[in-house]
Amino acid sequence: MSENFENEMNEYKIDLFDDEGNKQTVIHLDTVQIDGQDYVVCIPFKEEEDEDEIDEVFILKMIEREDGTYELAYEEDLELLDRAYEEFKARNADEFDFED
Repeated sequence: MSENFENEMNEYKIDLFDDEGNKQTVIHLDTVQIDGQDYVVCIPFKEEEDEDEIDEVFILKMIEREDGTYELAYEEDLELLDRAYEEFKARNADEFDFED
């Protein structure tokens, strides 16, 4: 299953739509590149923000379609996901307190 971002993208929020048209809004934190592939790092958007409680992170592979739009797809390779997350942590160590 893939998720698409098409419209509704502002500075930090992205509306993701699954194959059935269900929408989930996420906050884009960063885009990292692993082996020439871009990965988007996001967290779920919550109307009532509790900045101390982020318990879910999405790392999605960015794929360019033939028509120039992009698709965000789940990455199944756990090693790549781990590498993308480690790159994100290294790049954002000053912004976030990471728990291991």
